[in-house]
Amino acid sequence: MTTSPSQAEAPAETGLSEITLNLIALGAAIGSNAERAFRAHQNRLEALGVSKEAMIEAVNMALRVKGDPHSIMMALAESTLTEGGGCCGGSCACEADGKEKGDCGEDCDCR
Repeated sequence: MTTSPSQAEAPAETGLSEITLNLIALGAAIGSNAERAFRAHQNRLEALGVSKEAMIEAVNMALRVKGDPHSIMMALAESTLTEGGGCCGGSCACEADGKEKGDCGEDCDCR
């Protein structure tokens, strides 16, 4: 039987269950790039019978939280450090191949 966070056992002193606390810690480990902490909380959650899906949900939330500041800072750097914005700062890998700037393909951010 797998357990979801809402089916957790008796609350800890904080009012949060051990499962919820370990799911939070799993996400915090992702946010701080702490591999040992991630593995420790993953193992504890598995021992508590928490489903992989619940752990994946916690990881995905942590990645969204972690990714937003990165995206904001990259946009700031691009807009303030490059002429006209964009990742390339006026040059593009496409141009080295004799193509027009932005013609690298679907994954080119130089447009």
